[in-house]
Amino acid sequence: MSRPQAALKEAMRLHPPVPLLIPRETIQDTKLHGYDIPAKTRVIINAWAIGRDNESWENAEEFLPDRFLHNAIDYNGRDFRFIPFSTGRRGCPGIAFATRLAELALANLMYHFDWELPGGQDAGSFEFVELSGITAGLKFPLTLVAEPFRA
Repeated sequence: MSRPQAALKEAMRLHPPVPLLIPRETIQDTKLHGYDIPAKTRVIINAWAIGRDNESWENAEEFLPDRFLHNAIDYNGRDFRFIPFSTGRRGCPGIAFATRLAELALANLMYHFDWELPGGQDAGSFEFVELSGITAGLKFPLTLVAEPFRA
């Protein structure tokens, strides 16, 4: 796996496309972490919280793409720590299309432009604060200057 692919996986771990997955319904009585869950219970999976769980991920709040370089975790939901597109029969049918499209868009942006913060700011002066809610967003907008790459 390449570094850009690992960076995309890490971005989706921290910021899944849909933070609360489509509700599911249990088909039988289940016991999970000491809780009894009866059949026909509606369950909502919080992919955002799973991606930031300190018991599942080392340094869960940090952006560390290298964690995906030397393991077999993929988008298909076989590892329940990483389910940005859900899993099972009701998982997103467009996983392959979405991931290839994101990789292509990122590759084109990185290839054709040099990126800078405006007005000579340095990266240390930028405050990255997220809003809480149904969708992810920044409290303060991120403004970048894209200069066409000149060889």
